[in-house]
Amino acid sequence: MVVTCAIEFDNNSYGTYFAGQVMTGKVTLQADMPKQVKAIVLKISGCADTSWTESSTSTTSDANGRSSTQTQTTHYRGHEDYIKSKTYLLSSNEIYPNISPTDQSAVIEPGIHTYTFACLLPNTCPSSFEGIYGYIRYLTRVELVRPWKFNQNFTRGFTVLKMTDLNYDSPLLRVPSKSEAQKVFCCGPCKTQPLEVHVSLPQSGYVPGQAIPVSVLISNETKIKVEELKIELVMLVCYYSQTPSTRTKNQRIPVLKLKGDGVPVHCKKQFNYTLIVPATPPTCFNLCRIIQIAYQVEVVTKVKGWHADQVICVPVTIGNVPLLGVIQKQPMASADNFVPNGSGVMNRSFVANEESGDAGDAGEKKSTEANQVQSTVQEDPTEINNGAATSSVITPAPPNPWDADASIPPPSYESALHIKPAKLNLDEGQEYGETEFAPRYPVFKVPSPSASGKDEVDGVATSGVSPAQNSTWL
Repeated sequence: MVVTCAIEFDNNSYGTYFAGQVMTGKVTLQADMPKQVKAIVLKISGCADTSWTESSTSTTSDANGRSSTQTQTTHYRGHEDYIKSKTYLLSSNEIYPNISPTDQSAVIEPGIHTYTFACLLPNTCPSSFEGIYGYIRYLTRVELVRPWKFNQNFTRGFTVLKMTDLNYDSPLLRVPSKSEAQKVFCCGPCKTQPLEVHVSLPQSGYVPGQAIPVSVLISNETKIKVEELKIELVMLVCYYSQTPSTRTKNQRIPVLKLKGDGVPVHCKKQFNYTLIVPATPPTCFNLCRIIQIAYQVEVVTKVKGWHADQVICVPVTIGNVPLLGVIQKQPMASADNFVPNGSGVMNRSFVANEESGDAGDAGEKKSTEANQVQSTVQEDPTEINNGAATSSVITPAPPNPWDADASIPPPSYESALHIKPAKLNLDEGQEYGETEFAPRYPVFKVPSPSASGKDEVDGVATSGVSPAQNSTWL
C-alpha cells in the first residue's frame, strides 16, 4: 500500500469518552512514494439507526373462485444524528475556489504527515450500543478522495457514554425493591393450594462490576414439585421505526443466567443469589427516540408437568456512577458538564411481544503543506464546535465524576460479551483500518449491598449459566 493511516486518541487507548467531553487525537499518514489525491477528509459521526423487515401474507380470490396468495415485505427504518462533522485536512473546494473540481488535486509527499483534531461531543449523545435491529454508533473516518479511482477509507470506532449518575436519579433506586406472585394449579374442578414466590433486592440501582443480591422465598403448598429456579439479568431493547410508519420491535437479551434448586411439595425454602453485573450499556429512556434500553431481574419457577412456569420480574437501573453511602447534597465536580439522568419510575410497557434472541516515530515530520492547509481550514485554532476541528490548543476535558469521591476507584473499560461487535465495512470504496468495533463500558470494583442480613449465598453468576450450591429450609 502506498499510504497507511493511523487514527489515535490522545491519552485514551480505548477511545472511550463521556458526552460533554472533548475528544482529541491525531491522524498520521505515512507515504512511501508521492500519492495524488483530490482531498483528505476527516469525518466524525455519531448516529442511531434501526432497521428490520416484516412480511404479511394476504389471500385474494378472482371471479372464477380461484385464490392466490401474495406476500408483502415492508422495510422499517429509523435514524437520528448526534454528530456529523466533516473537515478537509488537505485540499477542498473551499481552499481552491478558483479551480474547477475536476482539476483540483494535491500530492501527499513521501514521509509522515500528522494532523491533529478535536471534537466536542454533545451533551445529549446517548451511550454506544450494538443490537440486532439497530445501533448507536460513533466513528472517525479518514477518506482519501482519489481522482478517477475508488476512495480509500480508514475507519476507527470510539465509545461515547452518557453520564448516568445513580445519585442524581430517582431516590427510589436506594429503596429495597420487591415483587411477589401467587399461582394455583387446576385439574378439572379442583384447585391446589397456592405456590407463592417472593423476590427482593436491597436496592434497584447498580453499576457494572457491582453485585445484585437476589433473595427468593418460595412457599410451595401445592401438590406439584418445583423442579428448578432460573435467575436472569435481562436487557430489554425496544427499537422504533420512523418510515414508512411508526412501529416497534423488541429484543430480549440475557445478560446473566443462574440455575437454582427446586422445592418439593408442601415445603418453604429461602434462596440467596448474587448476580455480578458485567460490562453493559447503561439504562436509556430519554436520549434516543428510536432505541430504548431497560433491565430487569427475572426469576422463573419451573414446575413439573405441563403447567406453565411462573415468572417474576423486578426492574433495575444500570448506571455508570455508583450510589454512594450518603446522598450527595452538593453537585459533584462534573455536574456542570453532564446532565443528570432525571428519569423516575421506569416505563416497561414495551416489553410485550419480545424477541430473544503506533503509528508514528521519534523522528516523524509534519509536512509544511499539511500545516498550511490546517490553518486555512480552521481559521481560529482555539474554537471547537460540535464537530471536528484541527487545533493546536485543546480545551481540557471535564473531569470524570468519580474524581470527586476517593472511595470510588477508577473503573476499567471492557466490552460487553452479550453484544456482538459492529461490522465497520461500509462498502464505500476501499476499506482499511478496523473491520469490527466493540464499545467498551466502565466496570467498577465497589462494595455491593447486602441482602436482608443473609451472609450465605446459594449461587453467584458472573457470566453464562452458573449452578446454585445450597439453600435454607424454612
